[in-house]
Amino acid sequence: MKLLQAISLCLIATLAIQLSFMPGVWGLTVEEQAGKRKGRDIPIYQDELSRKAPERRDSEQTTQKRDPRLACMLSLIVPGGGHVYLRQDLKAVGFCLLTGAGYSFAAYYLYLGIVQTDSNTERKSRLIISGLLFVVGAIVHVVGVVEAYNDAIEINEKQYYYGKNKSFSPYVATLEYQ
Repeated sequence: MKLLQAISLCLIATLAIQLSFMPGVWGLTVEEQAGKRKGRDIPIYQDELSRKAPERRDSEQTTQKRDPRLACMLSLIVPGGGHVYLRQDLKAVGFCLLTGAGYSFAAYYLYLGIVQTDSNTERKSRLIISGLLFVVGAIVHVVGVVEAYNDAIEINEKQYYYGKNKSFSPYVATLEYQ
């Protein structure tokens, strides 16, 4: 029993350290993402394809902005649809599967509770489980909608900061005149 408690305590301590200290250790600043490290311009390009990235970034192409409201509406209509619009396929599949699983299991338990139940207590328990699964599916669906909206805003900000009109200081934005 003491061995099990010691293992549990070690796992909890490891998890606490990972969640509290490690994000700061592995985090990147805006300057590091832009290729500047500690005041010096050190490019982080290793291969030929990534050396062409500044040429593509500084070219005269117009950057296509992503509409956060459209991403939100697409994700509201079809779970994960906003992420497909934002070209984040892994998130789209994840939200679609999780939301679909929550709604499907809720419908299954609702069917079992209404049609295939003989006793009254079993019917009530299956209807409660159905309601809880529906709430879980709805929560995942709403999180997907909010996540699509925030990701669209983040994509637009990254295009603004690292695109054609990028600022040389990560703390000062440039103004666009139209």
